[in-house]
Parts: sequence; structure tokens; C-alpha cells
Amino acid sequence: MLHSNVSKKLGFTLIESLIVVSIAGILIAMAIPSFIAAQNRAKLAQATDLVVASLQQAQQEAIHRNQSCTLTLDKIDRKILGQQGCLLSGDRNLPDAIDLDYTGGSGDIQYGIRGNTTTNKSVVLVIRDSPTNTRCLTVSAPLGIIRLGSYDLNSNTCRKFSS
Repeated sequence: MLHSNVSKKLGFTLIESLIVVSIAGILIAMAIPSFIAAQNRAKLAQATDLVVASLQQAQQEAIHRNQSCTLTLDKIDRKILGQQGCLLSGDRNLPDAIDLDYTGGSGDIQYGIRGNTTTNKSVVLVIRDSPTNTRCLTVSAPLGIIRLGSYDLNSNTCRKFSS
């Protein structure tokens, strides 16, 4: 039987452990801004889908009921309010960190009995902490067609997404 004078090394040294923890910390610190940005983009997409679905439902209800339907965009409470039961599932709240704005004096969008509207309205959705990341949608009179785009802060216009 041979005995070896070399002892077996078990585990990691303190220096090796600190290096691994430091590298992991650096990688996490680099990933956090990307993760937050991805979350914000998802909230913005969710808010856009919510507004579009609300507008389409109000338009369809106006046609179906043969009476006008009005949606009110509430900037302060960040809600979409349906008058006269135009939104079947009730009023809708925008996700946290998303602010709502619109062009024109009033936040009302009214659809007639044929699904048409009499006013052009642009709705702007902005991530509160990132004003450069915006979306907008435009409701065009007289047909009530909805067009999606990105909002240009410099020219205050809704630019159509490129196809």
C-alpha cells in the first residue's frame, strides 16, 4: 500500500469564491437595465392593446346596438371609461408606469351608429420613467380607422410604424 504525501484539495479557496461572486454580480448588474426595459416595453404593448381593444369594442357596440357609444380617456386616473355600457367588461385601467395623453380638448371619442366618428384623435401612451419610449394611435374621421405608430416628441406627431 502506497501512502501519498499529497493531500486532496476539497472545495474552493476564499479567493476563488470571491472571484465567482464578483463575476456573477457584474453580470447581474449588466442585465438589470435590459430586464427593466423589456418589462417596460411589455407594459407599453399591453397598454396599446388595451386601448385598441377598447376602441374596437366601442365601435362594434355602436353598430350592434344601433346607438352611439362614447369612450372617455381619463389622463389623471389613467382609465378608459365606457359610457352607456359601451365596454362590455367595464372600465379599463392602464398598467402601472404608463401615462396617457391625447390631442384635442376633450378625452371623448364617440362612435355613431355606423361605427364612424366625427373627430380625429391621437392617443399617446408613454412610459413614465422613459419618455423616449412611446406609442401612439390615431383614430381617423369619418370611418374610425385606428392606426398605430410611435410618437415623435420633437414634432409632436404620431409616426406610422414602418411595414
